[in-house]
Amino acid sequence: MRSSLFAVILTLASIGTVLAEPGPMPTTFVVKFKVKPGMNAAFEKAFIEMQAGVRAHEPGNVYYDFFVMDQDPQAYVVVERYRDAAALSAHGQSEHGKKLFATLRDLTDGPPDVQRLVLISAK
Repeated sequence: MRSSLFAVILTLASIGTVLAEPGPMPTTFVVKFKVKPGMNAAFEKAFIEMQAGVRAHEPGNVYYDFFVMDQDPQAYVVVERYRDAAALSAHGQSEHGKKLFATLRDLTDGPPDVQRLVLISAK
């Protein structure tokens, strides 16, 4: 199960499959994680550090926040949006991202559920 977690994360991080697909570029992601019992504080700390890295070093990031599910305290959702493919690629190659990916192996229970969203309309 751990190997499938990293396969999904590395696929998202490298964005190879995202960029290769025809049609509009998905630049927004909703990623749901199931956290192991007792690992909530460590998971939240890791994402607070990740969020700080994104905001400080990724000018192409439009939005990056994470949430805990109201009905399931072990379920977290990250919502992230990037200006373009280059910004998404930079995110996947960032040092703060690599640090987070290494940390997740001990904190999560199974692979994340990654939903890619394609913007249809803008303000």
